[in-house]
Amino acid sequence: MYIKYNRARMAAVLAEFFGTGLLVMVALVLSETTGVPYFIATSVAVTLALAYVLFGGVSGGYFNPAITLAMWTARRVTTIRGISYIAAQFLGAAGSWQLYQYLTNHTLAVKTTAWSTPMFVGELVGTAILAMGLTAALMRRLDTLTTALAYGASFFAGILVAATASAGYLNPATALAIRNFNAIYILGPAVGAIVGVNLYMYLLAPNKKK
Repeated sequence: MYIKYNRARMAAVLAEFFGTGLLVMVALVLSETTGVPYFIATSVAVTLALAYVLFGGVSGGYFNPAITLAMWTARRVTTIRGISYIAAQFLGAAGSWQLYQYLTNHTLAVKTTAWSTPMFVGELVGTAILAMGLTAALMRRLDTLTTALAYGASFFAGILVAATASAGYLNPATALAIRNFNAIYILGPAVGAIVGVNLYMYLLAPNKKK
């Protein structure tokens, strides 16, 4: 029983590692080859949906430290699981960053972004849309494929909204891999996810039948 529990817990952490790595790798490739928001949004949305189908049933399919933090504030994950997920997500992003550099034989330069309130708000609002999409699917107990589509579609919408002012990462792990790890791309998604998850869960979710 103990071995089975540990195996399930390890599988969940690995699922977050691989899912985040897949998502970040696609975002990284796109960031280095194109700057068209519609194309980027479509590609990463499809990748997120695929990652959820592959790993969502194992870990919950967050693939984003901001989403994990928000789920912790809403008591959807325990503290230990939340910490292990966030560590796995950042490690997955770092792995994709290093793999990309190895495959391309190109070292990614560190990017600097000065504080901008519109950029911060863009990341906040975009991530809130993403978070509400996943929370709505989970609260309504949708099947895996429908949840994946909802999660991917909310990512698409969130990126398009955020991209009017920012890079539209909506994920601190992505910012880490792209070498643009700063307050805007950490705090914006974190605050947005917390707002999105809790707003939907406590105010917008349909009432449970007694």
